[in-house]
Amino acid sequence: MLERRSDRWQLVLIGAMVLAAFWILFSSPPGARIAIHFDANGVPNGWAHAALAVFFMPALAAMLWGLLAVLPKIDPLGHNLARSADAVGAIGLAVTAFLAALQAVIIAAALGLPAPQSTLGLLLVGGVLVVVGNVMGKLRPNHTVGLRTPWTLANERIWDQTHRFGGKVFVLGGVLLCALSALSVPPDWQGPAIVMVVLACCAACVLKSYLLWRALQRHAD
Repeated sequence: MLERRSDRWQLVLIGAMVLAAFWILFSSPPGARIAIHFDANGVPNGWAHAALAVFFMPALAAMLWGLLAVLPKIDPLGHNLARSADAVGAIGLAVTAFLAALQAVIIAAALGLPAPQSTLGLLLVGGVLVVVGNVMGKLRPNHTVGLRTPWTLANERIWDQTHRFGGKVFVLGGVLLCALSALSVPPDWQGPAIVMVVLACCAACVLKSYLLWRALQRHAD
């Protein structure tokens, strides 16, 4: 599992997150509560016990790393996941970096630092979409990672064509979100914009896989 650079970087990030969590926990008074949720303007509107607040993101990151380590052994098409190791590793690293950024926001709030720009969410999600899109075409058919529709799982050619198409769509969606972060988009619109872009990307890929399957069926007839 540690043969790839992405795996090592994931562990470095997770280790840094754990150290930061312990630092904040031991620096906080007993029973302290830390902001974990913020409104569109960056104002805290949800709190949790310090331990839960600072260790939640590292725990998620560690579980993700462990899951990616065992998937090739439990997926019926695990050999294809092994062939897709670099792509899966890049996706795992992108998600881990995303979780680390969220933990950094929580720690900054615990330290009383100014809230980050409201456009941070657009940049973070946009960045993840760009990374995922860039490696999506390298994913081989499997049951756990990728665009798993009934039509992509039914035919390897449809899987390949859908993922090449999806890679372009996800990169475009990520670039769009990053571009929106540079514009004067009202904070209340940013969350819905993220949801709409992600859903649109997924819907386009599902539709593409169905259309490819229909075209294949007509050709077979």
